[in-house]
Amino acid sequence: MIQKFTDITKATESGKKSAVRALQAWQYLIAKASNRQIIRYESLRTMMGYTDDRPLFTILAHVMELCSQWGLPPLTVIVVNSDGTPGAGFTEIPRAEFDARREAVFDYPWFSILPPTIDQFSAAHANAQSPETSKALDDEQKKMP
Repeated sequence: MIQKFTDITKATESGKKSAVRALQAWQYLIAKASNRQIIRYESLRTMMGYTDDRPLFTILAHVMELCSQWGLPPLTVIVVNSDGTPGAGFTEIPRAEFDARREAVFDYPWFSILPPTIDQFSAAHANAQSPETSKALDDEQKKMP
């Protein structure tokens, strides 16, 4: 039986809906990354069926947090504004590092790993919200080249 993300999202308990949509965004983003393409927020919003960009903040936060916690390149760096840069809050990467990090995303073998589950996206987001985890992740980010 075919399932649609909109149907699953409607049936999902509050607090996990963005995790469902994070899996949808993940699929689209790894396909774009594998083709060395960036994507504008507007295109992502349209593909996901939203009328404005507001829902993307939490959805992309789930993706960003999972990548950070799993030690993956920051997949959200390929989602950009009209000026070609990620929006504030969708990546912790300094502007001067965008190109190098984007290349790391493009070069990563995304299809060689099993996609995260909805529960894993949800857990990554919950972990990022805890003060202890946030501090530990900040410390790790400072150590990265």
